[in-house]
Amino acid sequence: MDLLVTGFGPFPHVRVNPTAALARAVADRLARAGMDARALVLETSYSGGLPALRRHLDETRPRAVLMLGLAARARFVRVELFARGRSSRLHADARGATPMAAPAPARGLPLRSSASTGAALETLRRAGIRTRLSPTAGRYLCDACYAAALSDRDAGVPVIFIHVPWLRPSAGTRPANRIARFRPGPAQLAAALAELGRALAGTGKRNARQRSR
Repeated sequence: MDLLVTGFGPFPHVRVNPTAALARAVADRLARAGMDARALVLETSYSGGLPALRRHLDETRPRAVLMLGLAARARFVRVELFARGRSSRLHADARGATPMAAPAPARGLPLRSSASTGAALETLRRAGIRTRLSPTAGRYLCDACYAAALSDRDAGVPVIFIHVPWLRPSAGTRPANRIARFRPGPAQLAAALAELGRALAGTGKRNARQRSR
């Protein structure tokens, strides 16, 4: 697989998680262009989604991984620099459970993105997306899954996590003057993320060729 794009399903207070449709849209765009890109929508749970991600990475060994999560209070797209492997017992997952203890990745913490975060910022900004670097992916499933993907990756596999705010609603569903300007449109963001995914997959392929020499 050239690229795995992950998103999440619902969780408490979020009945429709936009990253599920966004991950599929990004993978579909790249698949239509001839790339082996696939979407994986994870259940937002420690006992379901996190083990499913680990199994999927172990079975498919993608050359690159683009992970998407919802940051409901964010006013810009966040490019996550680090996974810290810390999970809070204050926030229940989609099954109503909380972690008994933070899952500890095999490698030392924090784990830094194995992709170029600067290049990711530039790609998104060229598309007109408001974006910033972020030093923490939070204390929930996003960070736990990011840490798992980074700790389980093969050497040279670029992995990056992007947090997105609520997206713009469909035209006509809400008065234009009541839509926050910082919200990106779904098509605009999907196109920008597809461009980022294409670059990640290219880097992954080059690294794989170098390892095979």
